[in-house]
Amino acid sequence: MTFLNPLILFGLIAAGIPILIHLLQLKKLRSVEFSSIRFLKEIQHASARRVRLRDYLLLLLRTLAIAALVMAFSRPAIKGFLGANTKTASVVIADDSPSTTARNEYGEIYSQIKSVAASILNSLRAGNSASLLFTSKAGDTAGVASTVDPASLSNRLSRSEPSTVRGSYSAAIRAALRILAASGYANKEVYLVGDMQRSEFRNPAATDVPPNGRIFFLRTEESPNDNLSVSAVKLLNPVVEVNSPSQAEATVTNNDGSDKSGVVVSLFLDGRKVAQSVIDIAAGTSRAVRLAFSAASSGFHQGMVQIDDNSVQGDNKFFFSFYAIRKLNVLIVSASQGSDYVLSAARAVMDTSTVIDTRVVAPARFVYSNLTGVDVVVAESYPSGQSGDGQGFDAKLERFVDRGGGAILFTPHPDEINSFIDLLGAMKIGSVTRLLSGSRDAFMSVEHIDAADDFFSGIFSTNESADQLKRQLVTKIYRGAVIQPNPFAHVLMSTSAGPFLMSREVGTGFAFVVASGVDTSSSNFPLSPFFPVVVQRALFYSAAVKYRPFQIYAGQTAEYRYSGGGIKNATLISPAGNRTDVLPEYVAGTARFTLRNLDRLGTYTLTSSDTLCELSVNLDPEESDLAQASNSQIKTFAGKLGFAEKNVFIVGADKNSVSTIDRLRLGKDLSSFFAGAALLFLVAEIFVSRMKTV
Repeated sequence: MTFLNPLILFGLIAAGIPILIHLLQLKKLRSVEFSSIRFLKEIQHASARRVRLRDYLLLLLRTLAIAALVMAFSRPAIKGFLGANTKTASVVIADDSPSTTARNEYGEIYSQIKSVAASILNSLRAGNSASLLFTSKAGDTAGVASTVDPASLSNRLSRSEPSTVRGSYSAAIRAALRILAASGYANKEVYLVGDMQRSEFRNPAATDVPPNGRIFFLRTEESPNDNLSVSAVKLLNPVVEVNSPSQAEATVTNNDGSDKSGVVVSLFLDGRKVAQSVIDIAAGTSRAVRLAFSAASSGFHQGMVQIDDNSVQGDNKFFFSFYAIRKLNVLIVSASQGSDYVLSAARAVMDTSTVIDTRVVAPARFVYSNLTGVDVVVAESYPSGQSGDGQGFDAKLERFVDRGGGAILFTPHPDEINSFIDLLGAMKIGSVTRLLSGSRDAFMSVEHIDAADDFFSGIFSTNESADQLKRQLVTKIYRGAVIQPNPFAHVLMSTSAGPFLMSREVGTGFAFVVASGVDTSSSNFPLSPFFPVVVQRALFYSAAVKYRPFQIYAGQTAEYRYSGGGIKNATLISPAGNRTDVLPEYVAGTARFTLRNLDRLGTYTLTSSDTLCELSVNLDPEESDLAQASNSQIKTFAGKLGFAEKNVFIVGADKNSVSTIDRLRLGKDLSSFFAGAALLFLVAEIFVSRMKTV
């Protein structure tokens, strides 16, 4: 036990006053002889004993009452880990993540967080070092407010609102420890006020925690779990064509502990509702919902999938965008100027309204061709000769793809293989390990199709149907190349010898490689009904890559690369219509735009003379799960960060949290206990003094 006013203890001397008075009142009794009346003497002795007993009891009660009052004024306390006047450096972390927009029986959770955090700041004494930071800005040192007047931080806290950015508890605590490390105060404390989402307490990295570093977790009342969210949206058609049917697949997640029925899922396109579906979804599961639409014009379009309003505000909508193609300009590099298989496949009437304009150029003339306006180059022939003869051809085609163009490369005749090998190396797609030379009786077949890849989206309904189609359309490969793909290349179709169809991003463009030629002496693939499907899909896919929109979570940084040249600046338009100038950084002739501070949910547009790209910003799906961590999970988390178990405290974030923390820091004040005891002794003294002794 310790005393906050120890000098008052000298007042215990006053407890001797009742004893002194008692002693002064004692008199020596004079003996008076009476007649021998036995019964009167017995009554006299009994009355005297009762009087003495009452006097001793009054003496004890009065002495104890004075001693208890003195103890109460000396403020005895069970000692905590701090002295009353210890200088302290404190960091208060306010959890402003999107999940705090949920409401419980006490209202919005973030309002409760602000109230408790303000109480802590106001309880810190002036002269101590105090800092305030928010979880959404844990990595931004400019977002930290520090002062020696802790109460002044309350105004900044009161003006804050929940963020759309998911902040990391571990990142915020590490930032707090960096602030405390710069403080000269011996005592260092971190206060984290939040909803204690379970997803925040997963495998933190250890950090440097001072031996006397303490952390207080102040958890709000339990959040509701009745939260539905749109966690993802993807287009089932890898390329959207004008006036052609397309589908968007939205994933709706039920984070509640009960089943939900009659959930309305709506699709909006350019601000207009174009599709709607009503679904039932079981507790703790996700369900995919397909919504049909069509684009009436070419260019970029902005979409949104929305469900009814519920707990967390930001996850009721999911934003996306896409580019609709109306026309493709295709340049075919071929030794044949006639109607070959690629030309026929490109002009085939499929389920498409897109106009495909084709032009054929000889391999030797390709280096002189104007590629302005060309979307895709299809190479089925190459300059012949030894390696090095096609350096101009290779450099031009590689530069075209690197700057956003598309390419489809077929394996040529052995006489042209060196140019083909050089091109694969220049584009970092892979290398030719050997050539295949079979016969009509000795051939290889496609053994695997990656039907789950986006490239085949909408072609096969299931993997089983893909395998069935593979067996029906037996591909006989007589002559071609065995290609060892680069680790970043993706194999879409393969044989026992290696890849048959593969793809890879090259710079800001895209390239496909087929391991056989486009003549019947190489394989029967050009005669397959699957050939036009693959060719047209490759044309659309490679052409659309340069228009591919971005998807990020709020607060992340995005980078857009533009290889067209001649661009000096661009404008970023936010979902609210605010415009910000963005300057590029040129690296090897490519303009790189770094887009930051993207914290408004919706679709941003980066534009120069034309729209360069669109970027959709959505809430991190982790914020939709409102389940809270247990006390044991929180303590384990703090231990992995490096805090000693004795320095980790978990407190309820309520109106009593400050007094609870004070008891932990300074110890329990026993003044009220002794004051109550003094009152009890005085009341007892009154009753005893009125006791009859006769």
